[in-house]
Amino acid sequence: MRIKKSLTALFVLCLCFTAPLCALESHVLENGLEVFLEENHIVPLVTIRITFRAGAIVETMDLNGLCHLYEHMLFKGNALYKNQEQFKAALKRMGAGNWNGGTSTEFVTYYITIPSDKLAEGLEFWAYAVKAPLLDGRELVKERQVVHNEIAGNQSEPHYMLMKAEQKALYPDYWFRRDVGGDLGVIDTASVEKMEYIKNNFYVPNNAALFISGDIYPEAVLPVIKKYYGDWQKGKGFPEIPPHRPLKKDVWVAVNNSPTKGLVDVKFSFRGPDAGVDPGATYGADVWGQVMNDPAGTFKNAVYKKVPELHGGTRFISAGYYTQRDAGLSFFSFKLRVPEEKGLLGIIERLRQAVTDEIARMVTRQYFTREELSSAKQELRNHDILSRETSDRYLANLSFWWASTSTDYYLSYLDRIEAVSGEAVRGYVKGYLVNRPFLTSVWINIDDDAKHGIVKTIGETKQ
Repeated sequence: MRIKKSLTALFVLCLCFTAPLCALESHVLENGLEVFLEENHIVPLVTIRITFRAGAIVETMDLNGLCHLYEHMLFKGNALYKNQEQFKAALKRMGAGNWNGGTSTEFVTYYITIPSDKLAEGLEFWAYAVKAPLLDGRELVKERQVVHNEIAGNQSEPHYMLMKAEQKALYPDYWFRRDVGGDLGVIDTASVEKMEYIKNNFYVPNNAALFISGDIYPEAVLPVIKKYYGDWQKGKGFPEIPPHRPLKKDVWVAVNNSPTKGLVDVKFSFRGPDAGVDPGATYGADVWGQVMNDPAGTFKNAVYKKVPELHGGTRFISAGYYTQRDAGLSFFSFKLRVPEEKGLLGIIERLRQAVTDEIARMVTRQYFTREELSSAKQELRNHDILSRETSDRYLANLSFWWASTSTDYYLSYLDRIEAVSGEAVRGYVKGYLVNRPFLTSVWINIDDDAKHGIVKTIGETKQ
């Protein structure tokens, strides 16, 4: 990877390196705004994306869900486009073929794809949206109801109850930092003052990154970026957040609203590694997860042999690791057939034992073969290369990793994965799985639960 460094009056730092498609340049403005530019002249289009380190991760209980509400409010008008009608008319005038915004646990992002000759207008469009939103009180009242209905719809889904129970069990102190939708009461009473708080604390240049890809010439784009974003005033930036406590003991949760009768979903969840705390362990975790999902692999076949009640043989056995700055998670997931007679809890206990036995075996050199590790790394490389296939997809992924870890993490990912050894995978297993307390979650149909009493038993004896 080639890296060049240069300083200019405007840009404190500039990095340039070779990307899979074209050259990618990165700059940092004096106000802290990071800028990533990828030049690709295949089609006369350009995608502009601006991303913030925000979302549920920065929320407190009295702000839970308001980053998502604020995302909606940015489409309601600003100092340049006075209302939503003018805002949408500008999108139509620019010929926007693709535009939207989104809120996640660890980032908020907005993007637009337009003809490249509209680049300056597109940069101005987002600059006014993020710097000078109107945040009108009357529009806020209307949008509160829109978001309320959206979240209430999501919360009516059967799986929501299980997800909420898992969040509170895994992250008891700050479970709301995993809840993007948020609390309906908080949303219903959201004020303009709270919207201003989000704007002034999180929608600031030193907590943001601008990603531009497509038919551009970086040397021509940079002055336009300075024109529209150079006067954006710094703020506090990403806050210092207290870490989630590790689990101190095994925890169980059970929910009996599964729509599937005769089958029960069982998941074992282990905390970590968090990319913001131990990024090095995440590479071994990724390789581990890829090996674990081999349908002919040691783990799946060993567990199925010990627990033949598993539905579909090894087909519905899965394991993996989910990278997050704040709440990395390793998991094992299964479907069990519900027996006609009592004894389901005993089967779940046997499944737990089978999994912990296999985890203990994973630290031996013989468990993961060299061929399995090599194949897993190749699969991860293939997935990563496909994710970089187009400019806008590439920078969308880059923006995600910028928010959740760092751009260096993403850009060096393939080299880091290639360097993962069997010892690194075993180190991850030792550090985050062996003899670690974990969450057992059970999702069962109410009629099946009436026979087996899982919810009642877990509530009385397992927490």
